[in-house]
Amino acid sequence: MPAQDAPVVEQLDLAHLMRMERLAFAAKVRLARAVAGLSQSDLAARVGMTQRSIHKLEQGGTEPRRSTVAAVERLWREYGIEFEDLGDGGFRAVVRAPALVRSAPVPSKQPRRRRSSTRRPAGYRA
Repeated sequence: MPAQDAPVVEQLDLAHLMRMERLAFAAKVRLARAVAGLSQSDLAARVGMTQRSIHKLEQGGTEPRRSTVAAVERLWREYGIEFEDLGDGGFRAVVRAPALVRSAPVPSKQPRRRRSSTRRPAGYRA
């Protein structure tokens, strides 16, 4: 390989590495949010972002700021969710028991209302 091509190859490798890290972080955010039982809006409110920003982050389309990464990682620790990066670019998730108990849906104590089986005619106003 000619010497002048080496910087281009290094740039491509760096760009590829950064994209892989961004996609791994996006997958971690999606997984942790699901384990915690949070909607994108809930997560956004907890870390000071908008729902749309969380959506973009989860798609891997944007490079997160350091402050965003720190806020999300604090939330993971709060929920007992840890990630271990693996040598092949993947990761392993560790979910502590409190995270599972915390995200379990709480059954409602109120009886569910039954829907009326009668349909209202089109244009009906109450």
